[in-house]
Amino acid sequence: MLSKYKAVFFDVGGTLLRVEPSVGEVYAIYARPFGFKGSAEELNQLFHKEWTNFGGIESLGKKSGEQAERNFWKSLVFQVFKHSGGLENFEHYFEIIYEAFARKDHWHVFDDVIGSDILKKLKKSGVTLGVVSNWDSRLHTILKSTGLAEYFDFILASAEVGSAKPDKKIFIEAIRRSEVNSQEICHIGDDFRADIQGAHSVGIEAILIDRNKKQKNDFTTVSSFQELL
Repeated sequence: MLSKYKAVFFDVGGTLLRVEPSVGEVYAIYARPFGFKGSAEELNQLFHKEWTNFGGIESLGKKSGEQAERNFWKSLVFQVFKHSGGLENFEHYFEIIYEAFARKDHWHVFDDVIGSDILKKLKKSGVTLGVVSNWDSRLHTILKSTGLAEYFDFILASAEVGSAKPDKKIFIEAIRRSEVNSQEICHIGDDFRADIQGAHSVGIEAILIDRNKKQKNDFTTVSSFQELL
């Protein structure tokens, strides 16, 4: 399915990697020594609620740089714990949790990514591979620690570019980095608006990865990377 393309771009969260265990569980593990006595499930629900309220990493807009990223995450995490009365020494806790999510400990490469060996096979065939992801600058460290960075010719994190999918700017920059015509590129991701509509807006073909088979649509969808070989 991908053999006709000269370049393939990949989203990361929900496409190549997932958090393991849940965000709430990770937050809770590190928060216990800081006086947190609530449940991991409650934290997970609060995280997703506040993530939506904040507008996700996309809310950074044209802001870029580590300080802007840290401010975003510090505000979000503070708000999550505010519902349960806050934490003792929140500043120290935040530094710990921020660094924790930069390590591979809490990130899992999807089984079908490993089983299909898709990145290695595409790389070997001479296809230009790129990452186009709504993420902060820790993405580079995470991909390196999980063993995925070596397959990519470039990695674009939205917070560094100052543009988040589905905005055209990040895709245009990816096309420029790839040095391939848009008609010869395919983007793969798990979010219809960010990945499919975003890619289509600049003339790139796109494939939705829908492992839970919840999407009903008339565009190209697969439930596993095995289907792309």
